[in-house]
Amino acid sequence: MELDSADFPPLPGTSVLRAAPKPLPPFYADNLASPSVNNFDFPMSFVSPTQKLSFKAADFSEGATIWTHSLVGYSLGQRPYYERLLAAMNKTWTLKGSFSLLSMADGLFLLKFTSAEDMEMVFSGGPWFLLGKPFVLQK
Repeated sequence: MELDSADFPPLPGTSVLRAAPKPLPPFYADNLASPSVNNFDFPMSFVSPTQKLSFKAADFSEGATIWTHSLVGYSLGQRPYYERLLAAMNKTWTLKGSFSLLSMADGLFLLKFTSAEDMEMVFSGGPWFLLGKPFVLQK
């Protein structure tokens, strides 16, 4: 069965959002040449807040005590599996107390230590290479 291009109507030139993009130049080098600036009209509006939030100093200090012995860590490269990373930490670090590991968004890990001495040893004892990759720590 032979298909004719007349059986398929052309797509519309514009969409609901904006005009269709310009076709790319046929050569790779032309794609990298000075890009054209597109000025899209994007309607924006500002809504003034009706109520301001206020916090007491005690609210901040109470939360700070929970995280005093904590570090945030990041493994460079592909995100490691939680269980493998936890096993590597337990094998690498000889701690007097214990720690908990929490996996967070964007590849970050939260390490919460029971001892300030353990946290300082891990923070200052690096650089650490866990699972063959650099593991960066920040207070």
